[in-house]
Amino acid sequence: MSVKIVFLNKLNRAWAENIEGLRKEFPYAIFVTEQNNIDHEIEDADVLVAGVLSLDVVRQARNLKMIFVPYVGFDALPLDHIKKRGIRVANIHVNAPFVAERCIAMALAFYGKVVEYHNDLKEDKKWHGYHASGSVKDTWTSIQGRTCAIIGTGAIGTHIARYLKAFDCRVIGFKKRPSEEIPACFDKITLNLREALSESELVFVTLPLTPETKGLFSAEILAGMEGKFLVNVGRGEVVDEEGLYLALKNGTLKGAGLDVWYNYPEKGKNTANPSRYPIVDLPNVILSPHIAGLPPEASAKNITATIESIKAYIRAGRAISEMNIDRMY
Repeated sequence: MSVKIVFLNKLNRAWAENIEGLRKEFPYAIFVTEQNNIDHEIEDADVLVAGVLSLDVVRQARNLKMIFVPYVGFDALPLDHIKKRGIRVANIHVNAPFVAERCIAMALAFYGKVVEYHNDLKEDKKWHGYHASGSVKDTWTSIQGRTCAIIGTGAIGTHIARYLKAFDCRVIGFKKRPSEEIPACFDKITLNLREALSESELVFVTLPLTPETKGLFSAEILAGMEGKFLVNVGRGEVVDEEGLYLALKNGTLKGAGLDVWYNYPEKGKNTANPSRYPIVDLPNVILSPHIAGLPPEASAKNITATIESIKAYIRAGRAISEMNIDRMY
């Protein structure tokens, strides 16, 4: 296939080496990596590689047929315009086990009081527990044997379920559409969100942001999650921002582990208040700067998987993992 592919994502050495491999394997294709005169290059591009695209850029690409997102999330694309023009979108899911690992880590850190005890020993030389001649209740708790709900049973949710089985947890999955079989490592699947929440103590949210999922965890639902621990690695706006703050502040929620937020730093900056509410000041929150899917091991897999998907597209006109724009996943 004769095709022009323009890379708009940030390129490191690993990207450069893989793109050089593409040039050797497909000498008849055009691969653009230089940012000079990029507007001119975009105009007749068949394919763009980027995780963030403005409506203006997509409009500018008059011949655009395919977009490769080099990770899972695609909500930074003008999907309405893309759908209208019949442009296809491919993303990848190879970082799912790493995101799932971060979920488990945040739950273990909270229940194990890892951050609290670390800070007390480091800052005040304060000891907890039996050796401090304190109460035997002044200790951490385990997640073993607890019932967990995974809201979203895709790649990330499936890996979370696998990891939870190492702790003998009962795992309930919530999904939007019925299926005949219960996926491996799940004990139960339900189409009813309130049912999944009512039976569980730990709740893991892995859903993408779509019109269906935005605000799914409403203030009302959050107010009813008494004694539960919420982990969100999907998107911030799946969970109502004010409702989350109030449920954490008043102790309705036992706690939360948050890797996704409501405000992000501007391009080129590394500071920003992640929420309009002082969630970061609450003692029952584990904070993570939207980095669950970005350890170096995952980044390397992201690059390799994107390149393999591009190869499949050049060879046969179809990427390895194309998303359903109507369903937005």
